[in-house]
Amino acid sequence: MAEEGKSGKRVVVALLGLAVGVALIAWLGATRLETGNDARRQAEGDAQNAAVLSEGVLYEAKAGDPGTVIAKDVGSGKELWRAELGAITSTPVLLVRDELIEVQIAGTPWMTLDRSTGQPVD
Repeated sequence: MAEEGKSGKRVVVALLGLAVGVALIAWLGATRLETGNDARRQAEGDAQNAAVLSEGVLYEAKAGDPGTVIAKDVGSGKELWRAELGAITSTPVLLVRDELIEVQIAGTPWMTLDRSTGQPVD
């Protein structure tokens, strides 16, 4: 009879251990899922931007209202110039070519900016 009591306690302890293990796995899974969602949300936010690094200058085109192209010195982090492009709702494309910056937004013609000043070039 004493053996039956010990056997019942072992079953209860085993079931409690199993329940704790399942809860731990569920918690870890939920934590990992939330971390993945945070990374996805951050990546989607960055999908509205384009960046090119050239000769120590980082050129960033950002969607928004207004959309902008910003040139920053990589060494100092100092903003060299900023050009506003009007309202941009889609991801811009950015190309650095010779002394020019080419920007395109969702099927519109390429906009050309002077690489050193950010001023539009005809």
